[in-house]
Amino acid sequence: MCGIAGIIGNQGPDAEVRLAHMSSALTHRGPDDAGVSLWPASEALPYSAFAHRRLSIIDLSEAGHQPMSTPDERFSIIFNGEIYNYRTLRKELQAEGVQFKSHTDTEVLLQLYAHRGTECLRWLRGMFAFAVRNNETGEVFIARDHLGIKPLYYYQTGNLFIFASELRPLLASGIVPRRLSRAGLISYLQNGSVASPDTIIEDIRLLQPGHYMTVKPRGDCALEVKEISYTEDWIARGSAPTGLDRGAAVEALRDALKESVRVHLVSDVPLGPFLSGGIDSSAIVALMSEVTNERPKTFSVVFAEEKFSEAVHARRVAKKFDTEHHEIHLSEQQLFEILPAAIAAEDQPTMDGINTFVVSKAVKEAGITVALSGLGGDELFAGYPTFRRALRLQSVARFPNSLRQGVSSLGERIWNRSVQQKKLWQLLASDGSAGVACSVSRQLFSVDEVDSLLSKNGSLLYASSASLMSRGEDLQGGDTVNAVSICELRGYMANTLLRDTDCMSMAHSLEVRVPFVDAEIVRLVLGLPGAWKLNGGRQKPLLQDALGDLLPSEVMHRPKMGFTLPFEDWMQSRLRDEIEMTFADESQFRSIGLQPNAVQGIWRQFLRAPQAIGWSRPWALYVLARWCSQHQVTL
Repeated sequence: MCGIAGIIGNQGPDAEVRLAHMSSALTHRGPDDAGVSLWPASEALPYSAFAHRRLSIIDLSEAGHQPMSTPDERFSIIFNGEIYNYRTLRKELQAEGVQFKSHTDTEVLLQLYAHRGTECLRWLRGMFAFAVRNNETGEVFIARDHLGIKPLYYYQTGNLFIFASELRPLLASGIVPRRLSRAGLISYLQNGSVASPDTIIEDIRLLQPGHYMTVKPRGDCALEVKEISYTEDWIARGSAPTGLDRGAAVEALRDALKESVRVHLVSDVPLGPFLSGGIDSSAIVALMSEVTNERPKTFSVVFAEEKFSEAVHARRVAKKFDTEHHEIHLSEQQLFEILPAAIAAEDQPTMDGINTFVVSKAVKEAGITVALSGLGGDELFAGYPTFRRALRLQSVARFPNSLRQGVSSLGERIWNRSVQQKKLWQLLASDGSAGVACSVSRQLFSVDEVDSLLSKNGSLLYASSASLMSRGEDLQGGDTVNAVSICELRGYMANTLLRDTDCMSMAHSLEVRVPFVDAEIVRLVLGLPGAWKLNGGRQKPLLQDALGDLLPSEVMHRPKMGFTLPFEDWMQSRLRDEIEMTFADESQFRSIGLQPNAVQGIWRQFLRAPQAIGWSRPWALYVLARWCSQHQVTL
């Protein structure tokens, strides 16, 4: 796991200084080593420069130094991530006569690209964002993994193209204006995070999951930049073997999960899983016990507020598998003390992610460099309420539209006091698609509410941002459950969970791996009937059956709780003064295009009826204001 950055094109007199600033802003991602490669401009080729920050995971020797070049110096690479099948690929390349100088996955990836070009992406199993320069043609190839586990941001102006693993190094370059994106702002208000390819900064873009880019010189210092999908909607089709009955599918899934965990354990540094006590993280620990004899260290965050704590369930799993269990006790005062650092660590503002910052800090301090997470289990195995909600909505959508619209309008007038009630009427008036079920369920503020928060011209961008609400086309031939899975994978997981996990863990130089978010697992599970994932009243029945008797029954059959901090309580006590002080700064909210009165109104509503309004709405506005202030970002 590392940090990468690059500059291509019109170099200017201070390009090396700008690259140094970008590299410095990535130090937390790679404290073990740093490298730079420069290619001066020539008559035919533009200036290029690569920077790399290394967190040593595989082959800790100097042989893993980057940027790395092929022996003939034709290709050079900078790479962030892990290729889990690199040993298999290495053997295949050796059989073709390729010789290796190191035992790194970086060199395998470089040689794979050198011998197979763009097709190399078909062979990769892992999480990655990398750039390869063809030193003969000056062309740069940039790619991101299938599901968006590792990020890659870029910015183009004129004949200059820059990119990095995080958004903040692009700001540190001094090239990008610190100007808030209005489209990004609207997306954040609607979703609690900015949906890619937009970002919170004007003209900075995020390379989409499953996409690659080519940056080619075209003479007269011009650059041709293209972004291309290499997944071709494979995620929508799935690839489970045809003709499987449920029993055979469960066996295949169990084998696939064990294999995914096994390959995710490849590491030359200490490794341990997060353990919340829920079924997903517990499954990772259980599967580890099946594929390794090593005693893992496990980590849980616990609170004094018992209604939010899953400590007893995590202890039960830790005892069953004899892990070296560590509990991270978090109080309101401790959160208050780390809050500025946590918000500063966010690569973009997000209403989530603080929990990952806390647990990552403790895990790193315990001497762990690689952690495993159960992220992705809810999206694949129908763990969210959204799945059943979408099925109910589909049934309601069979009624005439005029009837549904009428009931929705009446409901809005007489029973509309909470956020959940408002969402109910939105769903009733919708087309009933899986995409709408997901987007309304995940919605932070409605379109009307966003309009009231924005200071002016708010509706100008609704055509683009509101399109998020209609991405529910049925990609699974009528299978609503799998269609919801796709929406959750491409939406909430990619834009919030994975992004927060990456930046918050790497703030502490910790690599987090996600065995459920594996291309082979996703293809298999999406190829199975959605009905298998919701039959009966059990939580995630397909996953439970695949795990067999590995987990304690108390963990398998207890209601889903979900891991969240006690924000609702804390925001009314120790955090209250801090939030009110921020909301009182009207100039700060005006500088980012929000109406101070409307923002303060959200806070007052929360104080009057916290359960009806929910903590996430005022919290998201607070985080947005603090993040923009810390990074000096304005409209």
